Amino acid sequence: MQSPEKVAIAFGDQSWTYAEFDDITDSVARNLLAAGLEPGDRIAIHLLNGPEFAFASVGCLKAGCTAVPINTRLKGREIDYILRHSGSACYVGQPELYSELSAACPAFQAMELQYVTGGPLDGRTRNFDDLRRPVVRPVSLPEIAPDQLAAILYTSGTTARPKGVMHSHYSLIQAVQGKRYRITDQNQVLLLLLPMAHMAGFVGCLLSPLVNGATLVITRPLDFSAALQAFKRWRVTLTAGVPIIFQSLLEAQIANPHDVSSGRFYLCGGDSVSPALQKAFQIEFAPLCEIYGATEVSPVCWNRPGQIRAGSLGTPCEDVAIRLLDSENRDVKPGEVGEICLQAEHLMSGYWQDPEATAAAIQHGWFHTGDLAHCDADGYYWFAGRKKEIIIRGGSNISPQEVEAVLYEHPAVSEAAVVGRPDAVWGEVVVAHIVPRQGHVLNEPDLIAFAKQRIADYKTPEAVVFHSELPKSAIGKIQRRALREMQHAHAQQV
Repeated sequence: MQSPEKVAIAFGDQSWTYAEFDDITDSVARNLLAAGLEPGDRIAIHLLNGPEFAFASVGCLKAGCTAVPINTRLKGREIDYILRHSGSACYVGQPELYSELSAACPAFQAMELQYVTGGPLDGRTRNFDDLRRPVVRPVSLPEIAPDQLAAILYTSGTTARPKGVMHSHYSLIQAVQGKRYRITDQNQVLLLLLPMAHMAGFVGCLLSPLVNGATLVITRPLDFSAALQAFKRWRVTLTAGVPIIFQSLLEAQIANPHDVSSGRFYLCGGDSVSPALQKAFQIEFAPLCEIYGATEVSPVCWNRPGQIRAGSLGTPCEDVAIRLLDSENRDVKPGEVGEICLQAEHLMSGYWQDPEATAAAIQHGWFHTGDLAHCDADGYYWFAGRKKEIIIRGGSNISPQEVEAVLYEHPAVSEAAVVGRPDAVWGEVVVAHIVPRQGHVLNEPDLIAFAKQRIADYKTPEAVVFHSELPKSAIGKIQRRALREMQHAHAQQV
């Protein structure tokens, strides 16, 4: 255990020392086992960001059970699939999330063991606080083998059904090493802004600071006022997020400045960061270091402070080997685009109940990410899109990110996403989906002309669709697939 009296986690006006956190999570683990659960059983954790998530997930791991974090933005049918697919034997949730499930999730109705914060809500649920109390009868915690399944993290669903990514205790321990998420000393204070059910939030922002003896400050997602107040109270040194989170944090700081001088640098992943955001954020806060990873393995690459190349994925993290392969699984030539394939100690052990997907993703010991990139002469990797997102116009490959980077240069563009649209002549053409910046006027001909001056004609959008907002994932990443589906539905109506 780390320094017993040091603050482990803080939330609002509450805080818990490492000694208190250890006692609570030991009690959670023992009470879960006393309730009849066994090591290996899956526990669905359906909680908003908060201390209860930390108590439940760490207690689950100590009991030898498998944590199944559930995105709180999912609806009944989506959660029903995860509960059925994972075979979860226990549910831990909270009242505002429980009410919808009780009516729209058959798998949830069938679960006998349910805990709700502030409960019980009815005769079927138990009070989560009971798990935190000392166990009535002695229960020994099990020995945990390194290869034992620790967590199943479901992907955000770029396919028809989300895949359950399996991480063992070994892969999690490898992932949370301080050198990977830059928790380099126990004086660091990490502010958690990402959803705790997401890979980066669960492993990088929750487990990593706790394993390395730092202090973790938790806020509700999108509560940027509380986030800025945390800087003053706890002297936050580090946080991680996606571009939209940092854009919102920047706007909140400009509107109501706080002392954020304690921040050392910030990790930003999930999507490319515009040069404008990079520059503005560094002025108000500190360097924004782009980082790259996936639910299957994270982190993979990052931009180290003082060595940032804006727009790049950075260079590989320690102990990560990367190859760029073509469609024939051959190494591409320097400077050419290929699929990112890698080897790492913190790689997943496979997809839950999906050996075919596992075999397709891990070939000859290399994990195929489905992401495309090229590597420059200095070893920096540059994202070139998803294999399934590449737009092929007349036989020429177009990276959505390259076109988006140009569109972001326009002062009236707040958000941009580029997707392909079927075309009888070219196969596909480029369509830009744009959210205009508040207070600016923007029209389709002007934006197309702007882009045409900066990129090749075949890469220039042939149409622009304006939105008040773009569809996003639970962590704020723009969903290009959803935009393609919207285009298809519109075409069907016309």
